[in-house]
Amino acid sequence: MKNQFYKIILLAILVIVSFAFISCNKEKSSVYADTIYLNGKIYTVDSERSWVEAVAIKDGKFMVMGSQKEVERFKGDKTLMIDLEGHFAMPGIFDLHSHPFITPWYGNMNLQLTGADSKEKILNMVKQYAEANPDKEWIIGGQWLLGVFPGDSPRKEWLDEIVPDRPVALLDQTGHGMWLNSKALELAGISKDTRTSQLIVIHKDEKTGEPTGTINEQTIQMVEKVIPQAKPEEYISYISEIFEMFLSYGITSQQTAEGHKVPLDALKIMEENGNLNERVFVSWDWKTTLNLAYSLEDIEAQIKNREKYASEFIYPNYVKIFADGGPFSGTSGLLEPYEESFSGQPDFYGGSNLSEEEFTEAFKMFDSWGVGVHVHAMGDGTIRRVVNALEKMKKENGDSGVHHKIAHNLMLNEEDIPRLAALKDVNIDFSPPIWYPHKGATPGLIAALGEERNNKIYPIKKALESGLSVGQGADWLTANPTPDPFIAIESMITRSNPFDQSMPGTVNPQEAISLEQAVYICTLGGAEVLGVQEFLGSIEVGKLADMIVLDQNLFEIDVNDIYGTEVLKTVVGGKIVYDLQKHGDQDVDSKSAMKRGMH
Repeated sequence: MKNQFYKIILLAILVIVSFAFISCNKEKSSVYADTIYLNGKIYTVDSERSWVEAVAIKDGKFMVMGSQKEVERFKGDKTLMIDLEGHFAMPGIFDLHSHPFITPWYGNMNLQLTGADSKEKILNMVKQYAEANPDKEWIIGGQWLLGVFPGDSPRKEWLDEIVPDRPVALLDQTGHGMWLNSKALELAGISKDTRTSQLIVIHKDEKTGEPTGTINEQTIQMVEKVIPQAKPEEYISYISEIFEMFLSYGITSQQTAEGHKVPLDALKIMEENGNLNERVFVSWDWKTTLNLAYSLEDIEAQIKNREKYASEFIYPNYVKIFADGGPFSGTSGLLEPYEESFSGQPDFYGGSNLSEEEFTEAFKMFDSWGVGVHVHAMGDGTIRRVVNALEKMKKENGDSGVHHKIAHNLMLNEEDIPRLAALKDVNIDFSPPIWYPHKGATPGLIAALGEERNNKIYPIKKALESGLSVGQGADWLTANPTPDPFIAIESMITRSNPFDQSMPGTVNPQEAISLEQAVYICTLGGAEVLGVQEFLGSIEVGKLADMIVLDQNLFEIDVNDIYGTEVLKTVVGGKIVYDLQKHGDQDVDSKSAMKRGMH
């Protein structure tokens, strides 16, 4: 009996020891990394530890970082070891203003006007496309360049001669203008009797009052509502190609400047099929010009039902609002009048799309829904009106924790910067990157504003000094044919044109910033603007492992060589989603067209 008792005790001890051994092994295996990147020069954008040699990643998050010796302790039998071979790495880049949905719709899903820099070229491309697609109900295309036509106002008769029996709608490069033939004007109900306003802009013949064929701003909605919309499945291949291009530039997170249910359905299908490898922060269209073939009630219902799309890759909690158009077309509100030679009148200030009260009510509504406003505002007068409304929203709603932003801020007045900085969870982006002499922007800005005001645009340095969180966006496809963030980084430091030697000089050079500040704007700054800095934007333990590896160290080269930087690898959630050695430039057709010295 006694021996039996000792046997039971011994067996119990063996069981306990066995469980302890198994538990110890499990605990030990749980600290092994899935992937380790070593032998690199890794800039973390973390003020506590800016530079490390190696990082370990587990379950899609940064697990540990430091010296090679510190990180190699977490190597297990199944750990993937990647030698950076001394290359520079940094957090993934945020682009806070992109157009991945409207660009293909008015591009390669239909007619893409790439390289069409003259009236003759555009008309020839339209003619060839119409002949090659006799069954197309509409001839849809874009995006024609500003400066091609006098006053950016092409005429319907030119299209009528080529396509008289089908509607033609061609979007301009800004998304704020459209060129129509007579059939499209007729179907959209646009005539000489259509009342115009700040929002409904119709170019009309001075003698007859008839529409000439060019429209701007929310007049485009009248056309959108009669164009048959694409199905989600039609979008997928085009969106995938665009996202692959963004990843090849190191852009791991983008905020769209547009959105509605069709492309959102496409994103969801892509994610379910394992084909969505970039984080997409969607801004739903509300009172904008694009992608709004819906009633106001319908689009608001879509926004209210947004949570069905939410995931680690889709963040559908923002709304796009157009506060104005642009000073190029005289559709922005200014604090001082436009140049009289531009407007044809001595005291023309332009205008904003909504009153201060209307902005306030809209901001309050979306804030209460948990939706951050993404407000397009370019003119200094419009921006001030938006700031006034945001202050009133905060006063009435309090601090809800919802993150809001003003986008573009071309003419942000320095008096409004501290007012914005005082508002919790309200920040800005600067876009597109035209804070340097730019052939597609500078001549139009100087004509509308004069040299002195043009030399005050984009006060990036003052915004940073105020304590505002600041991001940037390429606004692709508008100012440049690529979303290349290295254009933005270099030119934020130099305020000169990185790629077009025919546009020398600088714009507002006193607002030049440091490389550290420019990298912050493209990474952690973007995350802060969107309110996701707790898990994105820098290389820190516990954050999602979004990282890029470059072919040159931005901190060891001449600043004028930043543009031209190649991304070797793009990592999202610990997974390599772009590798230059495997992909080459096959996803970036436009890179070859953007060599230094070309435009």
